[in-house]
Amino acid sequence: MLLLSAPVHATIRDVAAPDGTPSRVYVDFPRGTRLARGVLGGMSVSAPVGRARVGVGEHRGVRVVFDLESPATYRVRREGRRLALAFAPVAQTQASAAPTPAARAPAFAARPKIVLDPGHGGHDPGAAGVGGIVEKDVVLDVARRLAVKLATRLPVSVVLTRLDDSYVPIERRVPEVAEAALFLSLHANACHDASARGVEVFYGGGNGRLPGDLAANRAMLLGRAVESALATVVGGVRGDARPGTFAVLARNAVPGVLVEIGYLTHPGDAARACDGAYQDLLTDALVEGVRNFLRVSAPVL
Repeated sequence: MLLLSAPVHATIRDVAAPDGTPSRVYVDFPRGTRLARGVLGGMSVSAPVGRARVGVGEHRGVRVVFDLESPATYRVRREGRRLALAFAPVAQTQASAAPTPAARAPAFAARPKIVLDPGHGGHDPGAAGVGGIVEKDVVLDVARRLAVKLATRLPVSVVLTRLDDSYVPIERRVPEVAEAALFLSLHANACHDASARGVEVFYGGGNGRLPGDLAANRAMLLGRAVESALATVVGGVRGDARPGTFAVLARNAVPGVLVEIGYLTHPGDAARACDGAYQDLLTDALVEGVRNFLRVSAPVL
């Protein structure tokens, strides 16, 4: 937290790492602003922040820089003369070895954990579409945006099953015990009929803690919440949310939803799937769907 002698307009920006999460966050103060002696020395720095330092901003004003040592998101709170930045780790499941209990723990123990799964990866490209785009790349881009928005806008922790173009076997992707609030898998479709288009939502899983009927109802609630938000914000949803037999749902111990973001073999769907503005709308909708589900299933939200 920075305590200012008077309210000033500070501009806060970040520099993105290759995985889409910030690698550095900087705060620019207006020209003429001065830092009191010992400010940085008295600042508490802990993971995921590696260090805090001072520099010169674009307009020759004071710039305070926070270098991040691991993937993270951040929130800004302004209260009069106080300016606070809160950093939250973005975790990733490990495919090479079983995670330790500490590695499995959410970034904030009291917060619901969301497992975010960009489908396919590595030697498994998934669907191929118009212009040579492939599913594994598109859904990873969307997942990176979504992870940041979820961790920034909701009081949750986020775990990604992959952060790069790597293949993660299914047994390392799906939670084996009910240790998360929900599982969200992102995919893209393809069809020999080039006119096929639209977003589709499937749900399942959730039997790690609850009896069959209650688990099915909980998964259905998640699917409907996500489908409703997508229909409202994005449109073009094909049918209602429905049960899915995909392995990432059927073998999942927590309520899961699989979202097909569109048909890459349809020129319109393919174009918007790669468009940053559309990805923003899509991820906004997914955040709202998750929010609505958690409001019902976790009163703390």
